Amino acid sequence: HGWFVQAEAPPGAIFTKFRQMLTRGKDYKASARDIALYFVHWITDLAGAEPTPLGGCEKFVTKFPLPVLNSFLDSFKVVQRIATETEVAVNEAYLISRWREHTPSLGPPPTGPAAIAKMRLHCMAQVNTVPILEAFEKLPHEDAEILCAELAMTACAGQSYSAKLIPKDCPLLSQGPALLIYYGPAFLQCLGSDNATSRLQVLTKVYRASRRLWPALKEQVASYVTIRIDAIKAESLADLIAAEQNGRRWAVVRKNNNEAFVDQVAVNAGEDVSSEHAQVEPLGISEEIGPSMVAYHRSRTWPGIQ
Repeated sequence: HGWFVQAEAPPGAIFTKFRQMLTRGKDYKASARDIALYFVHWITDLAGAEPTPLGGCEKFVTKFPLPVLNSFLDSFKVVQRIATETEVAVNEAYLISRWREHTPSLGPPPTGPAAIAKMRLHCMAQVNTVPILEAFEKLPHEDAEILCAELAMTACAGQSYSAKLIPKDCPLLSQGPALLIYYGPAFLQCLGSDNATSRLQVLTKVYRASRRLWPALKEQVASYVTIRIDAIKAESLADLIAAEQNGRRWAVVRKNNNEAFVDQVAVNAGEDVSSEHAQVEPLGISEEIGPSMVAYHRSRTWPGIQ
């Protein structure tokens, strides 16, 4: 459920198996009330995941930021609609509702090719929503394009977000696999004193390198792969760059057909990491990251990306 409330994953990764389970019975179809009850049970189960009989629901009191807990509870009224609506329709409704409920107001929900990307970044960033959304507007056009396309992929065959919310005529949206950046929300929530635009650029580099490892194919439209970024989620940009000073480089390392992770790989001076290791794609953290990129001149225009 954390994938859902933090917009960490595409709809197919969140809902497809769950929805298949709900609709596979011939004699009984789960209702919205059944799903609501299921999630009430889930939240109580989560509360007791670390038993403290004398402390009560200590996990929620001391280990869950109140906004995160509230987002879990508020999501129930939307997620129960999966009983009668598609995965993407439910996900879109939730993204819109979260945008509308943000305090202070962010204005009306966005439209245009960047809308889904903005709404997912909003959910991912949590308390850093404002600086991250402002940073998105300063991204180089090529980086904004990558986020708009990758974040609008659904991992659901024959399903798409509303046309007014996604890039027009983007081939990637009818292909797959979608990329689930595991700990992507944590990476944005650990903004600290970093330049927000530069931090978004690192996320973009993860998408770019991962897509080189998993080229988009039409026959993969209903699938997704998981890219774990545990190793960098809490690192500052300065620390990420400093870690590349001693003959090591940050890279996406493909583990199997469904999973990869970001890690450091050792390279010799002048060695091309990607050519030496077919299952490794360097991120290039030290390249073109910093204030100079914020002033990047955009040679093309795309309505909705200002």
